[in-house]
Amino acid sequence: MSEEKQAANQLPIRSVKYLTFLSFGIFGTQMAFGLESSQLGRLFQTIGAKPELLGIIFIIPSLTGLIAQPLIGKYSDRTWLPSLGGRRMPYLIIGSILTVLSLIILPNSGSFGWPAAMAVSVAAAIVGIFMVASNVCVQPYKMLVGDMVHSRQKGQAYAIQSLLLNAGILIAAVAPFIMTSMGISNTAKPGVVPDTVAYAFYLAAIAISLCSLVTIKNVKEYSPEEFNQYHGNGEQQAAPKNMKKLLTEAPRIFWIMALVQFFAYFAFSYLWVYGAGVMADNIYGTTNPNSVGYQQGGNLFGLMSALYALITVLITIFLSRLAKKYYVKTLAITLMIGGFGFISIFLAHTLFTMTLSFILVGIGWSALTVYPLTFVTDAIPNRYMGTYLGLFNAQLCIPQIAGSLLSVVLLPLLHGSMPRMIFLSGILLILAAFSTLIIKKEDIQ
Repeated sequence: MSEEKQAANQLPIRSVKYLTFLSFGIFGTQMAFGLESSQLGRLFQTIGAKPELLGIIFIIPSLTGLIAQPLIGKYSDRTWLPSLGGRRMPYLIIGSILTVLSLIILPNSGSFGWPAAMAVSVAAAIVGIFMVASNVCVQPYKMLVGDMVHSRQKGQAYAIQSLLLNAGILIAAVAPFIMTSMGISNTAKPGVVPDTVAYAFYLAAIAISLCSLVTIKNVKEYSPEEFNQYHGNGEQQAAPKNMKKLLTEAPRIFWIMALVQFFAYFAFSYLWVYGAGVMADNIYGTTNPNSVGYQQGGNLFGLMSALYALITVLITIFLSRLAKKYYVKTLAITLMIGGFGFISIFLAHTLFTMTLSFILVGIGWSALTVYPLTFVTDAIPNRYMGTYLGLFNAQLCIPQIAGSLLSVVLLPLLHGSMPRMIFLSGILLILAAFSTLIIKKEDIQ
């Protein structure tokens, strides 16, 4: 462990209540990301996007994350604005406001009688703004844990963050189904998003506003003097390093996690893009986005997304209690189980078998949201926490961009079958599991 990491151990031990407040706002933010993963494909197909175009559209979230998150990390490392809360809080505040506005506007992009091409183009532009804003909003939560939590509590802190994160995904995913049960319309005229989907976006906007306020009110960032004292950043240190230099000096575990997450997020990106279509095809026997069966498939994918988020929440409680020596094996096992879950989705044609498949997917998602982040934040210098975490999140965006670009070729090769894309995803997740075998003991100490 470096001298800087030893200094970081001077950070105070925090209560579970404080660790929860530290990440509480991410519950609302992840409702927005949950709608992206469970409803965005449905939204675009409803307003007129063709299935082969979906992969290209889904480059937007990944590309904005690839650009925005490293920059947020870099500049927030150098920010101190006491009037807006400090180092990370200004970005959280601004990002939350812009995300809320985007969530209100996006579901109405097909409601103005425009031709499908124009409605899709407008929605794509709004998604670009939405994703920049939500990345600005979510990134500070990861950095706050690195800034303010003792190394002994990081695994616990990120487990709590994962629990809140997946709870937000769960609520967002199940919202359209619940609203349908309440009598809210789940269909609309061609090209218009159903009220159930629109109201889910509005609910996420409210949740972000309230949950962000909880974190802003209850968390006080360290002043530069306190930060330097806790993290061992004295005035004698060298000038700040640029991203290229930091990448050349990145610890080995950083690059191993890049490989693991490349396969894993490549796989999950296809689930998020094609999930609603797979439900409509395998369960309701339709690929027509204007049909009642397709909209029921969209609701069902929301329910399945909620299910795997719920399973992740439950598994995360168990993960937070594990000793660090079991982290690598647990990550490998859960990814392997998730891979078999993806493959079984391809084979599932009943609600019962689909439910079993998504339980396995939830197990596969669980450790992926906790352990890579824990490994990397334990290994990187605290002084460059924000920049490194921005670069770390690029590891999540690059495979999604690659997946979106390759989908233009892969979908036709697989005869336009969305279920076959999910089968391919299962193979990729199994490769992610095997990638953990190159982790050495010294990489995570």
